[in-house]
Amino acid sequence: MSIKKIAEQSGVSVSTVSHVLNGTAKISEGVRERVMTIARESGYLDSRIRRAMQPTLKSVMLVASADMLPQNDTNYVSWTILESLRKECAARGVQIKPLVTEGKRLSPGPVLSRIREMQSDGIIVYFDENPELLEAVSRLDRPALLLAGQDPTMRVGSVGIGNRYGARLGVQHLLDLGHRNIALVGWPGRYTIRQRQDGYSEAIRDHEAIGARGSIIMIDSFEPEEAAHSMRRWLEQNGGLGDLTAMFCLADNIAIGVIQALKEKGYRVPQDVSVLGFDDILRGQMMDPPLSTVHAPLAQIGRMALDEMEYCLRTLGEQLPARRVELGCTIVERGSCAPIATVR
Repeated sequence: MSIKKIAEQSGVSVSTVSHVLNGTAKISEGVRERVMTIARESGYLDSRIRRAMQPTLKSVMLVASADMLPQNDTNYVSWTILESLRKECAARGVQIKPLVTEGKRLSPGPVLSRIREMQSDGIIVYFDENPELLEAVSRLDRPALLLAGQDPTMRVGSVGIGNRYGARLGVQHLLDLGHRNIALVGWPGRYTIRQRQDGYSEAIRDHEAIGARGSIIMIDSFEPEEAAHSMRRWLEQNGGLGDLTAMFCLADNIAIGVIQALKEKGYRVPQDVSVLGFDDILRGQMMDPPLSTVHAPLAQIGRMALDEMEYCLRTLGEQLPARRVELGCTIVERGSCAPIATVR
């Protein structure tokens, strides 16, 4: 679509269309609306915006610890996020320059030395919320983003999941099903995981007037085997479920282990207790019953991260505050949750 075509369809002159699109003259509201509608519906506006925002990002350094990279069921979340980033980089012609260090955490000294040795347009730190590292990265001469994590001090921008909101959404779903005694099953994770716990606690507190009450069951890690072991121990110590009717697990991996332990103890899911996960990993979909969960848009994080990096490059030197991009979550209803009327 061209300006000439828009003019023909609008019944106005080419110069009038140009004035409307550029805001360079006073045009009647009716004409302006007609021209803008045709320009928008024909895709002309989108193509014009794309031309005005030519990509400047040619390469990114991806900084990650080796422990985050093993490809297995437990690490499905990481691989989904990283694969989304790889595909988006390939589609945009952006080169990924990996910087992988051994161990669970990124050590600031060695990481910064290697960053300074490597050329790139920007830096993406994956998952690690080490305050010392983030502070050092924020002082570099290149834009940096934290992927799938958050910097509590907001020195480094981030792209990730709306964890607090997602947890509130999960609790609200269980409340809508009629559940009032809802336990949280979690582990002492990073800042983003603590936000999920905060969202759960807020939602319970906000609904105390209708009888909502909660309890927290903490386990040592998010691995399904550890979750199953901890749930078996909790059931034995508490003499069973009592009047608990729902469990909200801070990760699908935990929910998988919880359901395993419940079944071993003779409980039916969801007839005796509803179980809700968080993340929406493939293994949860393949369970019996299939796992209801808070869907985290993991496959969208890579695209949003590159969009944000483009923004950082275009505004480099303007000393703008760091931005936090959080993607919204949704509920996926499957078979592991049921209305309270059908429970027991």
